[in-house]
Amino acid sequence: MPKAAQQKNKSWSEAEDILLKDCVLENVRNGRTQLEAFEEAAEQTGRSAGSVGFRWNSALRQQYTEELKKAKEEAKNKNTKAKTKTTPSSVQASTKKNKATTALTPSLTTIDDPFKEDGGITYDDVISFLKSKKKTDDKYNKLRDEHTALQDEYKSLKESFDEVRRLVSKLNNT
Repeated sequence: MPKAAQQKNKSWSEAEDILLKDCVLENVRNGRTQLEAFEEAAEQTGRSAGSVGFRWNSALRQQYTEELKKAKEEAKNKNTKAKTKTTPSSVQASTKKNKATTALTPSLTTIDDPFKEDGGITYDDVISFLKSKKKTDDKYNKLRDEHTALQDEYKSLKESFDEVRRLVSKLNNT
């Protein structure tokens, strides 16, 4: 959403708070990050993701501590059920499966719980993180290239404008 359209200094309504709570809890239950929830809620409320995150962390998180804990447990249980015993054959089968269906966001990236309780990082977590990083790097490189092209175009236009200004000034002086 364009910055001009984002709400500034507007009080949060009860409906927005509920939307934010539901969005965060649903994301956590599904193994996604709170940051993703903030972005979703920002789109729906017309606020910035930073503003949404601040609202969650400063006002709502304390109210929904138990629900958040339950959502994390649900995500952990889903993750545990999805994992199989690690044997050479299951690792090969899992690797083949993961190449096709790995989620792009690792569960390790939540703000409040960056380390899993079982103490381990799985191959799936590493693969997901690297895919997410590559996607982010690709976006950054594309934007950097666009920025460079725009800078070059600006420089060219500025030189043309200065040349026209110089010629107009010369004509006015004669």
